[in-house]
Amino acid sequence: MIVAEPARAMNEPASQFVQDLRFHGYIDNYGNVKLRFAPITALPAGFKTKGYLDIEASDIVRLPRGLDIGGYFNAANTAIRQLPRMKVGGYINLTNTAINRLPPNLVVRGDLSLVNTPLTQLPRRLFVEGNLYLTNSPIERIPDDIYVGGNLYIRGTNIQSVSPDLRIEGQVLPSLNQ
Repeated sequence: MIVAEPARAMNEPASQFVQDLRFHGYIDNYGNVKLRFAPITALPAGFKTKGYLDIEASDIVRLPRGLDIGGYFNAANTAIRQLPRMKVGGYINLTNTAINRLPPNLVVRGDLSLVNTPLTQLPRRLFVEGNLYLTNSPIERIPDDIYVGGNLYIRGTNIQSVSPDLRIEGQVLPSLNQ
């Protein structure tokens, strides 16, 4: 007989983990979770927030499957290398991370910042409602099947050309024609 154990983080069941976060002031009354500089190394599988999730400069290096974030997601200045398939209701900030892979079909309901990352390619069918910041990353090309609802920032990349057929609602900055 196999018995499924509940998701655990730091050797605690997920519900106890959330209660502990609330007790220590990491979760506010709006469902926002602020773990900046927190001594937490993992989140439980299926972790959900009603508001934002801010893990900037935390010790979290891996994100669980089934992450569901109602607001924005800030993971700047972390050692995160990959994003799982996840839901995010706002922007995603991965500035100064070790991110080297994004999931295909990623939908970002705001801006996506990949500034100063080692990411070498964007995923297929990336959908960004806001601006896409690629500044100072080694990306060389933009896939034909992405959508950017705002501007595309490419300063400090290896991008030499951008297809006029790309669905970019804003501008490519700096312009490649300069």
